[in-house]
Amino acid sequence: MKEIATRFKQDLDDQLVFRAINVTRPREVNVIPIEWDMHVAARWPSRYQPFEEKTPNVGMLHFNGGSATKTAYFKPTISGAKTWMEKFEGSWGNARYYANIPWSWGRFIAMGNRRRHSPGFQLKILSHPSPLQKESKQEKWRRMRRDSREKKRLNEKANAPVHLLYATDDAAMPGLEGSVRSVLKHASERVVIHHIGTSRLEPTLPDVQFHSLTDVHEIHNLTRFTNPHLSSHWSVSRLTSLANYVRFVMADMFPDVGKIMWIDADTIIRCDIVPFFRSALSTSNHTISARLMSGRPLSLKHIEEGETFNAGVMVVDLDRWRARNVTAKVEEWAASNANKMIYSYGSQPPLQLAIGDDFERMDTNWNVGGFGGNLNVTFPHCACLLHWNGARKYWLDDGRYKDLVDSTYAPCKSGLEKRREKNKEILDQKKKRNESNVAALK
Repeated sequence: MKEIATRFKQDLDDQLVFRAINVTRPREVNVIPIEWDMHVAARWPSRYQPFEEKTPNVGMLHFNGGSATKTAYFKPTISGAKTWMEKFEGSWGNARYYANIPWSWGRFIAMGNRRRHSPGFQLKILSHPSPLQKESKQEKWRRMRRDSREKKRLNEKANAPVHLLYATDDAAMPGLEGSVRSVLKHASERVVIHHIGTSRLEPTLPDVQFHSLTDVHEIHNLTRFTNPHLSSHWSVSRLTSLANYVRFVMADMFPDVGKIMWIDADTIIRCDIVPFFRSALSTSNHTISARLMSGRPLSLKHIEEGETFNAGVMVVDLDRWRARNVTAKVEEWAASNANKMIYSYGSQPPLQLAIGDDFERMDTNWNVGGFGGNLNVTFPHCACLLHWNGARKYWLDDGRYKDLVDSTYAPCKSGLEKRREKNKEILDQKKKRNESNVAALK
């Protein structure tokens, strides 16, 4: 090692190990093309810039070299100075996309691209004892038992059925039928759908389990969550339905279910919902996964600051819900509001107050709302769930965006695909400029 260090003027560090292997066992090493690994330590000179033109189709951005911390690449060391991500938006700027992408969305994309009915390649980081510390037989036996139990638990959780929950009154039945059929159309495996309502879907669908809203109310007393200050105006009269409050007692209704997805009936699902359900809440300790609301909701603006969510579509870890006693917290807020008005409107505010901002952010490109109220809703082609929250449901005579009910879904492009398209566009433009320059010379 010292001989190789002297010969190649290599410091005694981790890179020396790789250099030694490369020199002594060259057949054991494959060399990645320099264009593939875009590393800061070698690419800062001006001859490599602009990166997008001189080195297209980069496979990996490598924030290496320099200091003991990588903060300098993401935050300016001097006030007003630009970071690498700001100076080179077309290359290192892509790191912002991956740094900010929610884990649930990243897992959904990965699982959506796997072979059907395949679990894919799962990564798990294990902690092993130091090789310098001898592990006793008893410690080894305990560790093996612990790993075995954890593996069994994860397998059971991964293979647990996908449970979806709808709660409706008769007015929302047309939307319920459309939403359920859209789920079943794309699902890659059997989905257990629970419908709590006043009447069954006709014709009865085999994958839909019906529960009477009247029976649920008699058992769980849903009126304890209602808002006595709710206006009787037509625009909010739909919020008085007891079906809106079923979400607060679902942990008690399904004691043997560990995870469930609440879906409002005014939705259309355009892709396979199973991968997203599996990935949601799997890498965080939150109770729910829901779409972040843009701005503070009108009913809570006078209470406190902070981000909140739309509870119309959410994945809920019922085990964590029970452990954290969320139902009791919601009931406390509802009781306080009954004594003195704290919030307006109906079923979302007490849950938003009970959860606060401690929720997993569902990707807004996957779950897009506003189709029942806004006039100019824009959404990506890869949006999976379309939500007609608002008064103008698509099945009503004055409903909006009726043409989107049967719209086509296309998977989202990965960051690598986007870079390839951008690099191809840059190369095509450069080719056209060269051709025009040649034509001008002639």
